[in-house]
Amino acid sequence: MTVKLRVSGDPEEIEIMLKVLAVVFDFTGSDRIYPNHGTPGVRVYLTARIPWAGDRDQPRRGDGPR
Repeated sequence: MTVKLRVSGDPEEIEIMLKVLAVVFDFTGSDRIYPNHGTPGVRVYLTARIPWAGDRDQPRRGDGPR
C-alpha cells in the first residue's frame, strides 16, 4: 500500500519531519526539493509505503515479541 505525499514548509523543518515520518514509512521516489510559488518555503513530493501493509506476519512497532 502506497500513499503520495507533498510536504511543504521551512527547509529545516521539512528535514526534521521527514526523519520523523521515516520511523513509520518507507519512502520512494524523488527527494528533490522545489521552491514554493507565492509562499515562503519549499516543498517535496514523496511516495510513502507502510512497511507492514498487506503483510501482517511482519511485526509492527509496539507489537512486542512474538
